[in-house]
Amino acid sequence: MKSFEHRLTPLRAGAAGLALLFAGALASAAALADAAPASLTAAYDRLLPLAGGSNFRDMGGYFTADGRQVRRGVLFRSGVMTGLTAEDQAYLEEFGFERVVDLRSTEERALYPNRWAEAQGIELLAHDYSMAEIVERMVDEDGQPRGMGELYRGFPYQLEPQLKLFFDAVLAGQVPLVVNCSAGQDRTGFTSALLLLALGVPREVVLQDYLFSTRYRRPLVERGDVDLAAAAEDNFFARLMLRYSEGGEVREAQPLLTEDGVPYLRFALDQLEQDFGSLERYLEQRLGVDAADREALRERYLVATYARH
Repeated sequence: MKSFEHRLTPLRAGAAGLALLFAGALASAAALADAAPASLTAAYDRLLPLAGGSNFRDMGGYFTADGRQVRRGVLFRSGVMTGLTAEDQAYLEEFGFERVVDLRSTEERALYPNRWAEAQGIELLAHDYSMAEIVERMVDEDGQPRGMGELYRGFPYQLEPQLKLFFDAVLAGQVPLVVNCSAGQDRTGFTSALLLLALGVPREVVLQDYLFSTRYRRPLVERGDVDLAAAAEDNFFARLMLRYSEGGEVREAQPLLTEDGVPYLRFALDQLEQDFGSLERYLEQRLGVDAADREALRERYLVATYARH
């Protein structure tokens, strides 16, 4: 006769399976509760319809390698948001944003403050640093430009404080959330890429998403009506903007590619893989995002689907 303990084994296994299933269901339910209403997400493809927005878009909708899909209406990315109109802000209020993670320098935030987050009482997470720290990496000892590739190679290290703020917020479920910089393409592009890759979105898809910024940016909106000449007296970023616009107003975004067609983002991803061996080891060793955290991200922000990609 089987022992009582032996007869309990299948029951325990079944209970453990049910517990795991229940935990997954709870995570999915929490993510659904956090997401924007379906009526809102159905009204746009990727870019949000904002009169005063630039590159403000949903990171959701992409398929992962295992066939799941990133939830829509939860994770967003953007350029500067100073130009958002009253109508834009009313529209965004319907999403119920919980956090803004601002990757910009102290000078950028002073020159172009996020009035929307302040008016709506949305907590803004940021790290104080000077734009001069980024510019220094882009020139050599003789003052000659090193190129965008060198800038991107530094992102895994230079952006570490902001990346920790971002992943802490995402892991804590403080969503809907939007992460931004000035153009929403370089620092935001790298940050968004790390999250999408951690969720299991294929690298080539992530690179394509990065390149969409050229299409979605609106440089004139980003420039706004700030008196750069006056601000340049004591704001380093304003001086950079003046220098950048010396040849006239920049009306179109420039492609994020080298002359050989290599996306700048590839330099950052290649650098962290060279230094750490893999994205996963970088996330764990530098940002504290371990395997359990990555699984938690996938449970919260991915949805099962029968759609093929």
